[in-house]
Amino acid sequence: MSRNRERRFWPYAAVPVMIVFSAEALFACAASPPPEVAIPQNSFVGTWATAENDRIMIRPDTVVQHQASGQDTALGSQTCNGSFSFGYAVRNREALAELLPRQPNLDKNLSTVLVAPTYPVALLRCGQGDHTYVLLNDHELVAIYRDGDTGVVERLARR
Repeated sequence: MSRNRERRFWPYAAVPVMIVFSAEALFACAASPPPEVAIPQNSFVGTWATAENDRIMIRPDTVVQHQASGQDTALGSQTCNGSFSFGYAVRNREALAELLPRQPNLDKNLSTVLVAPTYPVALLRCGQGDHTYVLLNDHELVAIYRDGDTGVVERLARR
């Protein structure tokens, strides 16, 4: 009889142990990766400035423009008349050079800066204009601002 009782007791005693092990396994899966595992970073994120110290801050989901008055403006639907999009992609050199077809001097300058076959880009559309941020390396960025057929190209450095 005691042996029969022992058999019935075993499955019930195992339930708390299984719950503890299951909880530990879930916690281990949800915990952050160990420090030796590299988490990919967004190379665009950070503060960038022109030689004249005009600054922008690229966030994962938008761009913040620093005004000369000291005020920061985060670009979004409200500041772009309801027409806003922001994302990341890769573009080839030819596609980037074609962004300024009616301004051959800017097109030529851009072609001399863009020597690699492809580049990571951040694409921002705000109202009628768009901004293309081309990452040259970890410390340099080219910004191509377009409003219709008119464009401006600026070089920025990480701050």
